Amino acid sequence: MYFITSALATNLPSLSSSTIQLLGSQSVGLTEAQISSASADVIKGALSTLSAVEGWNQGQANAVIQTLIQSDFPINTGSSLLSLGTLVKGVPAETISSIESSELLAISSNPTFISNILSAPEILQLVYVMKIASIDETKVIENVPDALAGSIPRLLLIPQESVNVTLINLKLWKQEQAVMLFGSVASVSKDTEELSESLLQGFTCTSVRTLAEPKVKQLVKACRHRPGRQKVQLKESQLVCMYNYMKEEASPRFTDLPSDMLLYYNYEKVEETNCRSYFSAVGTADYSVLSSVLDKQKTLFKNAQSCLGISGQRLSKDHVEVLGNLTCTLDPVYIQNSDPAIIESLKNCHDLSDAQISAVQSLLLSGETVYGSSSAWDQQTLERLDLMPLYFTDDFWSRFSAPVKRKYMKVFMPFLRTRNTEKPKLKKLFRNCNAELDARSRIGRSTDCTAGNITEATIADASFPFGYTAAQFDACLAVRVLRDNLAAVTEKVDDNDYQRIILSKLKQVYPAGLSDSVLQLLSSVSRQATVEEIRTWNITTIDALTALMDQNNGEWVKDKSKEVILRYLSMAGHTLGTNELNVIGSNICALNISTLQSITARDLSNAEVLDLSPCSYEQKSVLYSTANSSFRAQRSNGPIYFHLISPYLGGAPVEDVRALASSNITMDISTFRSLSIPVVTGLSVSDVRALMGSAVADLKVFEKDSVVQAWIASQPQSQLDTLNVGLQGGRADSSTSAPVTAQNNSTANGTGTVTGTGTQSTAPGQSAAATVTVQGSATALHLGPGLWLVASCVWLLTFT
Repeated sequence: MYFITSALATNLPSLSSSTIQLLGSQSVGLTEAQISSASADVIKGALSTLSAVEGWNQGQANAVIQTLIQSDFPINTGSSLLSLGTLVKGVPAETISSIESSELLAISSNPTFISNILSAPEILQLVYVMKIASIDETKVIENVPDALAGSIPRLLLIPQESVNVTLINLKLWKQEQAVMLFGSVASVSKDTEELSESLLQGFTCTSVRTLAEPKVKQLVKACRHRPGRQKVQLKESQLVCMYNYMKEEASPRFTDLPSDMLLYYNYEKVEETNCRSYFSAVGTADYSVLSSVLDKQKTLFKNAQSCLGISGQRLSKDHVEVLGNLTCTLDPVYIQNSDPAIIESLKNCHDLSDAQISAVQSLLLSGETVYGSSSAWDQQTLERLDLMPLYFTDDFWSRFSAPVKRKYMKVFMPFLRTRNTEKPKLKKLFRNCNAELDARSRIGRSTDCTAGNITEATIADASFPFGYTAAQFDACLAVRVLRDNLAAVTEKVDDNDYQRIILSKLKQVYPAGLSDSVLQLLSSVSRQATVEEIRTWNITTIDALTALMDQNNGEWVKDKSKEVILRYLSMAGHTLGTNELNVIGSNICALNISTLQSITARDLSNAEVLDLSPCSYEQKSVLYSTANSSFRAQRSNGPIYFHLISPYLGGAPVEDVRALASSNITMDISTFRSLSIPVVTGLSVSDVRALMGSAVADLKVFEKDSVVQAWIASQPQSQLDTLNVGLQGGRADSSTSAPVTAQNNSTANGTGTVTGTGTQSTAPGQSAAATVTVQGSATALHLGPGLWLVASCVWLLTFT
């Protein structure tokens, strides 16, 4: 339909208000150039029609709004925003910010406006919510619309004296927000079954430590999957915490528990008569939550083999049905040799390896599945395979004709985009699906356009650019067509080679560098720009920065993201404020120390939780220092302060981490593992016991983790034994071992003793109390088999 609409709209000689009104919803086929060339009077006269059209891309919406702004059309009240309808996505963030907060609050209950702004760029939602929040921070939960609650800063969610469970329960929260609210809501909630999925995802050991155990168990069970409700999304640290509360339950009904929690269940406690029920329940779990260091998948399958009587490398249909999502973790040999029903099970997998896909293809090509012989495969076959074609190789796609593939891609590609499918997967799909055409073109290359000129109607086809090789894409795409339909092209082109062609053509149009309005429409094409090209970009607005940093467009190479951010900061008046931090996200780790030091405590306090895992210790240290200042006022409330500061603890000094033990908190295993090794090795057994409380048992679960191993190796075994969790590999007491003398150039002799001479420096973030005395009464070190290398590495990390 859109293909026909585009062909109709682009053939109009000129635009008038009456023409647009006549087109109605088909106006969505107008190009950016057509809209921009229309007079302001035409756009104003047809605004009632344009504002009701569904499906505008960002380029079209921007073109309409810019025409209105340049004609002094007032966008300064709530009613003026409402008049824009679906075009609100094209309004600059600065314009929203300039509107009185009371005006924005007045339209917060309008469902049409809320629906439209949810389709707008993230920055508009952030600015809108912050404007409403500024009216009265004590009423922020009441004032912010339910669907936009995810943009409320965590600091504004600190529980008040009275907790309105009903109001909080209606909001759509992010996990880090729910953590702030969960404790207060859980303590007053009378019916845990009624708590929403988005609120239940805030479960933490710290939040529930003051609750009675029966109440905690009710909350755990409330997180199970229930018909008619979405799954409660929980992280690994939450799941192991839940298990610690449930592990002593005698003969539990596994379906009454969150399936993901069952991944951490001690299988030795599963009675043989109930093992089938256990694997049936854990078969609905999401295995991607498991840390690779646990190697749980192999252990689970080994136990399943014993329980279900699986012998050899073939699974029966019954085995497959019981195992469920556990089949997503199987070695390819099991997939290829199993009952064809395994294909239906694998459709539910979040991801599949190349080897697994090869096994699936072999099984399909055997002709023994419900999909029949490959000679009879058609579009319906592809549709019945659900998401699996996303992963298939060029060999699979070669079994289908070009017309069949084109028809299928017209439906499949829009579906994948609505799911925000990862860009690397889309790139791979296009290459594999288009591979046969590429192979033929290599035989007889031509610099002339032989595949048909790319027009507005061509671009509107949902399968575009399928059917064009890179060479033909270059030859058939005119610079004018690209310029006039930039957003429509970039949102559909995923292949790296094609994206480089787009950038090369844009250079012809904009030789001095890309402007802000163009940068907003680059989508994932931006990732193919070189650092030198980025240095010519004019990133003047937060709107452009938001578009460029959009994670849905793929990850940035560190040097490139750094240059993008610095280009923005080079403009007068631009800083790393709250909005900038929110849109930059984990790309903050690309910035140097001096830039990070410019972030103010206030801006960081209102920012969303940042993923600092790619950051260096020095970067984390700077951000921790700022965060500590941001949340200092909350220190009197230990659990709240801990939840606020925990994302930044990877940069905390050992003194600050140790001080948390008196804050009435339970440090989860994920937070412990995020600490720097010098800090971890500076914590004693009593420190860790006080910090982790009941979660100390998780150290045994994660004992193969490098951070946990470093801590174990640094502790006296006699002290580790007092934890009663079975940790081994600590050092022997100094009274029973030879001393260690540290050297600048240390060596390990045949007896396992480090010898040498020199002086020792305190590691970053480590207190003097955590250091080892050198040239005096030295700390003894005696490790169990296999841990000497780990201890040596820890020593080097700590003292060099």
